[in-house]
Amino acid sequence: MGETTPANGATDHEVVVVGGGPAGCSAGVFTARYGLDTVVFDRGRSSLRRCAHLENYLGFPAGIDIETFYGLAHAHAEEAGCEVVPDLVESVERADDGFAVETQEDRSTRTDRVIAATRYGSEYLAPLDEDGEMFATHSHGGEEHEHFDREYADSDGRTPIEGLYVASPVEEVSHQAITAAGHGALVGRHVVG
Repeated sequence: MGETTPANGATDHEVVVVGGGPAGCSAGVFTARYGLDTVVFDRGRSSLRRCAHLENYLGFPAGIDIETFYGLAHAHAEEAGCEVVPDLVESVERADDGFAVETQEDRSTRTDRVIAATRYGSEYLAPLDEDGEMFATHSHGGEEHEHFDREYADSDGRTPIEGLYVASPVEEVSHQAITAAGHGALVGRHVVG
């Protein structure tokens, strides 16, 4: 890969994808095939991994078990040129010329672009929410909860923050894996465009 290690020990990538499900891997395939040095971080509360079997996904008429699907999706991303890393992203912050990404296993990555492809657990984006518009508050069971505002990104995955894209969650995108993969591909194309 074309990564470099700056003096501070951080690894540089042109694109960091947070989430290695259908949306994240699909976005990564497009960015890596375009020639952008892409890393996919995948370890967290995956919505798809809560299922035992994936049905209605093109190419698998009898359905496919989730672990096999994930293995194929990660292999496809790696074949396209992505590095797939089993680590949890804890924070994404502004850096002088892009973003600084920190993981649970003390990896530090500097990147030009971040693609958020996680349906759950978007807290890692909180350091970027300077204007208070990225997260919404709602009441549930008499308690206040904060969650990522699914309308923060436009339908192409672009956000008001230069270099930050959202492949999931997006309001109008279905919870179906094949639709998430299609939206991830759309976002990946906009990143390289």
